[in-house]
Amino acid sequence: MRPTMIRFASVVMTAALASPTLAASDLSVLPQGRYGCWTAGVASGPAVNDEPGKSFTIVRGSSYQSEAGGGTYLLASDILTFTRGPFKDMRLRRTREGFWQQIARDGELGRLKCSRRGAVPLA
Repeated sequence: MRPTMIRFASVVMTAALASPTLAASDLSVLPQGRYGCWTAGVASGPAVNDEPGKSFTIVRGSSYQSEAGGGTYLLASDILTFTRGPFKDMRLRRTREGFWQQIARDGELGRLKCSRRGAVPLA
């Protein structure tokens, strides 16, 4: 009976290792600092429209703070997912240009864009 259990455990471990899940090396954290968000403006007005309600500050590790409160996020490869707090379930994708663009529920890129605006002040 013991060899059967060992074989079963071996099969389960092999299947688990082969599954397409994220490796720990794919996870990261954002640099601490303020991240400002905006949407594109119109030709007859300002080039961008600031969205202060969507701006956030990375305070430490995978924690953020916004006007509406704090929470946590997960950065996996080029996808930033807010997992707790006021931005829960909001997702952003890193673009070639270096900013973050919101991913709509249908998977398409949305209008909202964010980028790092500076370091967190000490004190």
